[in-house]
Amino acid sequence: MTAPTYFHIGVVVPDLDRAIEEFSRILGVTFTKPAWVTNPRLEDPEPHEQVVHVAFSKEGPPYYELIEAHGDGIFSAEKEGQILYLGLWEPDMATRIKTLEAQGIGIDAASRSAEGATPDWIITKPDLLGIRLEYVDVAEQEAIESWIETGEFPGLAPDPGKGER
Repeated sequence: MTAPTYFHIGVVVPDLDRAIEEFSRILGVTFTKPAWVTNPRLEDPEPHEQVVHVAFSKEGPPYYELIEAHGDGIFSAEKEGQILYLGLWEPDMATRIKTLEAQGIGIDAASRSAEGATPDWIITKPDLLGIRLEYVDVAEQEAIESWIETGEFPGLAPDPGKGER
């Protein structure tokens, strides 16, 4: 059996616009237009709404996902300067969560549309090497691939000018 491979690398940065410039200059990659993405119920660990400022490289896979640091949770400034996670597509999130639990692998963050809903994505606790995995529901694949291809995240308003940052 072939192990699934990751399609992106999540990196928390202090300033998204500056990070895009630096990653582009040093690695020769281009990025999507940054988007403000609302997580209606981010559990990291306490549930709250959170708006994240994020961009994907257009070259890949693996793609670079740059996430601007904010708040006290999974995307806090204390996570800057490291690869936060390797991102994988997940076709069956409910089963994945049960498998992780059976393996004794904890979850650092989960994004849900509402309380009790199956997560759109989860981020595991670090493994023995300090690596987290982000499992992203394949239902999100079309929107993310469209964003990478066109540069614009489908269906989002520019900057909501609100939310936790």
